[in-house]
Amino acid sequence: MTLEAKGVVEIGIPLWQLQVATSIGLIGVWIGWRGGMSKMIGFYDLPTATRLLLYGFFVGAVYQAAASSLVLDPLWSAERIPLIEILLLSLTLSLLTMFLLTREGVRQLNGQPTAGWTFGLGLGSMLVVLLIYRLISTTYSDGIKGFVTMGFGWPSLLFGGLLACIVPWTMAIIGSWQGWHALEGRRFKPAFKAMLLHSMLLIVIAFGLMYLPALFILPAVIIWGQSKADRIWLPSGLSPRMKQEWTRLQRTGISTGVRAVGSEEEAE
Repeated sequence: MTLEAKGVVEIGIPLWQLQVATSIGLIGVWIGWRGGMSKMIGFYDLPTATRLLLYGFFVGAVYQAAASSLVLDPLWSAERIPLIEILLLSLTLSLLTMFLLTREGVRQLNGQPTAGWTFGLGLGSMLVVLLIYRLISTTYSDGIKGFVTMGFGWPSLLFGGLLACIVPWTMAIIGSWQGWHALEGRRFKPAFKAMLLHSMLLIVIAFGLMYLPALFILPAVIIWGQSKADRIWLPSGLSPRMKQEWTRLQRTGISTGVRAVGSEEEAE
């Protein structure tokens, strides 16, 4: 048996289809970054934001595997509602998020809200990869109650594109909200609230793959959360001088180049 054939057996689909699923999932990073960080161009700590994005990819790979086996599969197979597993998994994720956002390297430049945004993008994109994989690898004989679309084809790819547009963006909003609370000195209470948000998001996603209207709640969440992020969360880490400059540029519509903010500049 060739290595290629072994790969097909092990993952259930050809490798190139998995690569397509991964590419669509990563599109969500671009969409969410443009949606949330574009207005902050030149005012956020780019190295920290990029590093947290990479952390999000790594943590998201572990999270999607745990979510699949502990939460999504039981829900999709209609075996039971794994309430304890949902809460424990979501609590672990929210506590880990708070831990990463309160590290010294993030705190030094008050980058918790923007770092939380990019961390959520990484998490969400990896979760979307899993969801697309399940769509294209599932057949009607697998015991699943029935997804909106199954198998590799344009319907599954378009549905995957929809997921890439809304899931990473939603998780970025949750991450930025946690980062804002971390910046304000609140850690554990927001972590437990984020646990509930992540739990509800998993449930919405699980049912959304079977009943498309269930996903309609996420665009409403994005609209509300994006408004909060633009007005409060993302600018909250700016110094008074930089916040004044940011407000002026937003009012005039002038864009700036992306740069990292140095600690000595923040101190002015």
